[in-house]
Amino acid sequence: MKRGRPTTRNQNKIKKKIQPYYDKGISASTVSKKTKLNIKTVLKYFSKWNKKLLESNESDFLKRAKIEKEKTIQSLDDEIISLDKDKKEVNVIKNIAKQNGNVLHFEKLSRLKLKIEEQKFKILAAKINLINTPTADTIVDMENNDD
Repeated sequence: MKRGRPTTRNQNKIKKKIQPYYDKGISASTVSKKTKLNIKTVLKYFSKWNKKLLESNESDFLKRAKIEKEKTIQSLDDEIISLDKDKKEVNVIKNIAKQNGNVLHFEKLSRLKLKIEEQKFKILAAKINLINTPTADTIVDMENNDD
């Protein structure tokens, strides 16, 4: 294995090789193993990119982060509404099965209704966690106040 600082061309190859892993949030040690690059090399680039992210206190970055958070919250709300509609439909069919004396179908629909409610509560919990997670600008402000 060749030691020392890689050429600019090789540095660019290394960046292209590990950037996708960084973007996906994969750990430096895993990237090092998968790419067969020295862990220190991977950490060097990851540190640079982390620093850029933290320093990107630009309103554009912060604005995009807030927009993405709001889009995700809206998506979760849409999913909750959809699950509520499904639950109502299952209830109607369940009542018909009960009236027809179809106990087996009634029990299956009752279990389905419970699964829908479980999923709804999971989504509600995810939404609450997301709402309570501070956005990047809040974190930067808190860090600046600590200094």
